[in-house]
Amino acid sequence: MSLETALQAVLDGGELGNDTALEILGLSGEDLALVYQTANELNLRLNQSRVSFIHNMNMNYTNICEYFCSFCEFGKSRYAKDTYILSEEDVWNRIGKETISEITFQGGLSDVVKFEDVLKLLRAIKQRRPEIHMHAFSPEEIHFYARKNGMSYRDTILECRAAGMDSMCGTAAEILDDEVRRKICPTKITTDQWLEIIGTAHEMGIRSTATILFGHVEEPVHVVNHLGHVRTLQKQTGGFTEFILLLFMPDKTRLGRRTPAMNRIEYAYKMIALARLYFSNTIRNVQTSWVKLGFDSALGSLEVGANDMGGTLYFENITREAGGRNGEYTSLDTFHSAILGRGKTPVQRDTLYSFQSQLQFSLSV
Repeated sequence: MSLETALQAVLDGGELGNDTALEILGLSGEDLALVYQTANELNLRLNQSRVSFIHNMNMNYTNICEYFCSFCEFGKSRYAKDTYILSEEDVWNRIGKETISEITFQGGLSDVVKFEDVLKLLRAIKQRRPEIHMHAFSPEEIHFYARKNGMSYRDTILECRAAGMDSMCGTAAEILDDEVRRKICPTKITTDQWLEIIGTAHEMGIRSTATILFGHVEEPVHVVNHLGHVRTLQKQTGGFTEFILLLFMPDKTRLGRRTPAMNRIEYAYKMIALARLYFSNTIRNVQTSWVKLGFDSALGSLEVGANDMGGTLYFENITREAGGRNGEYTSLDTFHSAILGRGKTPVQRDTLYSFQSQLQFSLSV
């Protein structure tokens, strides 16, 4: 099947195959322009001109972490001088009177920080600000606390939900291929464990995001394996709210010294377009990252398949620690005016994209 035929098949409601996905990752020139054009057309059919964003805040409850992944500079040894564990007072000082709709609640992993203490902090936030959606815990955190407390994944998730978790973070995915995981995060959970934990949450009615960390040592086949795992699970559970593409920040990381030189924005655009085509109507929302790409480049990605700009992200620490230079906060007014400036319709959303609940879109021509 030719590239043009395969792309038209997606517009007609078909599914992009793995062979074509691999081909797309190697394209340039006019063929790549056709991919961008098709991804943009598909996005317009699914989401019209709407571009969504959320008023949210990061809450990394501790930076003590003893996994030491090669792509991360956020985590610190318990013996480092610049460690912290957030107190309730710290939390209220950060939240203040902000009318945020979501807190992303994650932290490092160490015996120093106990599960019950983390749950206590989560419970305090939810009790005092019940209107805030708590988007909390990665599969890595669920695995860590389950193992430390001799609990099943399901029981650990139940504890988190009882304390106030409303949805789960789809982070710690990095690349869902164990060949890559052994190179960049050998102490972290396996691909199967990540899928099991996320699948368990979905079966319990807890939605999650899905992420990919790209632009380091992965090969095209690893990317396609990752996309395939996510699409298969989504067909089984329907629990993913969006797919988030995270460009690796190499400047201050050990992994960065092993990362080949590349046009990083071009690669990010290619990945965003591929994600749009690969997931099509299976995962309707494809999120770009202004923290990783810079705001102008993130806006540019709206023309190659992205429909969501992420959030305001007060207190973004992880990207900044890895060498990111694009700030840690963007105002709602900036989102609104910048999206309008691109000829798009800005729409503020909540975590579960409820603004789309009454809208009907069609892939038909």
